Amino acid sequence: NEEFEEFDIPEIRDFQFLGGPSTGHSRSVSSVNGKITTISTYQYTYFFRATKEGKFTIPSATATIKGKAYRSNPITVEVLKAAASSSRSSGTSGTGSQQSAPGENELFVRVILDKRDAYIGEQIIATFKVYTSQTNLSGIDPNFKGPDFTGFFTELIETPQPRGLQREAVDGDLYYTAVIRRMVIIPQKSGELTIDPFDLDVAIRKEVRRRIADPLFEDFVIPDIEDIPVKLTSRPVKINVKSLPVNAPVSFKGAVGNFRLNATLNKTSTSTNDPLTLRVSITGKGNLKLINEVDVNVPYDMERFDPVINTRFDNSLAGTKTFEFLIVPKVQGNFTIPPVEFTYFDTEAGQYKTLRSESYDVAVIKSGDDSLLAVAPGISKEDVRLLNTDIRFIETKPPRLNYINRFIATSPWYYFIYVIALTLFSSIIALRKKIVRQNADIAGMRFRKADKYARKRLKKSEGLLRQGNDSAFYEEMLGAIWGYLSHKLGIPVASLSKETAETNLLTRFVDEDIIQQLFRITETCENARYGFGSAETDRQKLYHDAVKVITALQQKLK
Repeated sequence: NEEFEEFDIPEIRDFQFLGGPSTGHSRSVSSVNGKITTISTYQYTYFFRATKEGKFTIPSATATIKGKAYRSNPITVEVLKAAASSSRSSGTSGTGSQQSAPGENELFVRVILDKRDAYIGEQIIATFKVYTSQTNLSGIDPNFKGPDFTGFFTELIETPQPRGLQREAVDGDLYYTAVIRRMVIIPQKSGELTIDPFDLDVAIRKEVRRRIADPLFEDFVIPDIEDIPVKLTSRPVKINVKSLPVNAPVSFKGAVGNFRLNATLNKTSTSTNDPLTLRVSITGKGNLKLINEVDVNVPYDMERFDPVINTRFDNSLAGTKTFEFLIVPKVQGNFTIPPVEFTYFDTEAGQYKTLRSESYDVAVIKSGDDSLLAVAPGISKEDVRLLNTDIRFIETKPPRLNYINRFIATSPWYYFIYVIALTLFSSIIALRKKIVRQNADIAGMRFRKADKYARKRLKKSEGLLRQGNDSAFYEEMLGAIWGYLSHKLGIPVASLSKETAETNLLTRFVDEDIIQQLFRITETCENARYGFGSAETDRQKLYHDAVKVITALQQKLK
């Protein structure tokens, strides 16, 4: 937002200067909460040619503003040996054209793993990349499925669609690459596991020459551009999976990675039948989704219920899993809840590590409305139960018996109650069958609850909007829209794309205006989320537009 006084470019050696600078200037004005911000951009473009192989560093440029020097980042450039030019077929006689498929080293797809040796349960990052020696890659199959990861638990890492090709050196050769998918794979058994080859459909753009025969003139050749489909097949990839060491601690439940343990008790003094909440949180990086059990021991005079489990992921690799245990004390007294133990296998250290929380001393007083029998000090519930199995006292008084001189079946009330009970029983059976049928129809249940699911996520995005958490707001908006479409159209989210959604919506007679507005919202969210959107995006209007679109879709997709 300031004019610069001086601009100096560094001395760039090892390159031949061709020309420049070519200059450009742009200015943008934005208003946020009444605050107007002006940003000016000055661009200087210089042209150089590499003259020799190697790695070279272009130093920082310097701009002086109000006497203070600002420096750009230095850039490292790798110069490779020029590839030998290859002759290409120019065509055939007549009106046809000859097309040659690229060689195996000119266009291929690979699965790149961040490690080839791992333990059972250890996270491995798999990256799917396309390599081409030319910049003529014109399309990649958007419905790419990938291989069958037999023997692995998989989790997709959200990867934006490639917006351009990146340069990368492979074995001394220069390629243009695009990342099409990233996944977390977790091996579930030991031994040598293989990621089988898979197919990927791409298209390359080539110039072909067509020879035209004319009876009045000599034959002549005209150039043309064609997109040629190519099917790529990857190579198999082998991973050596090691078994976990034997003699694991009792508290080990399969956690592999690097974790922290935190346990809190909501209170240390209570009354009988007044529940306590013990919250155990496991935070870290590893197979967090596969951790479903934590050992929590409580004194015999307390009752522990199954935990409520919540999982929050910071990204696809790390997060927090929380177990909330409800503990109900049954008798008064002073009790100690033992420390919570959690054991995981640290893949970097190659050993088991056990984490322990603190123990908790709890004072329990007798509740005023406690209907339990009083227990003498020093006698536990187990002692009372054992006494109950011993010889009972002899009854010293005869039981009180009442003579009934009329049989109940002769009463009109008997038949009235009988009919009501029979009707109630039949209604319960019919209702149960209906619920079972509805629960069995998973797709139908998702269809019916799609609107409720979407509005719940939109409500959450509204809260994020008020908090000013833009990234999470856009992510929650996208999740609400794509989740709604997945449930309504009966298409898994992994297989859902703009094209498949648009086709299905049109077959269900949804207006094109609604469809276009829907995808304008998703495109705005995706651009803003990945930093390609405008800073002036009206997020409040975007939220209301999403609510209107889902409401309109709900009317059409009943």
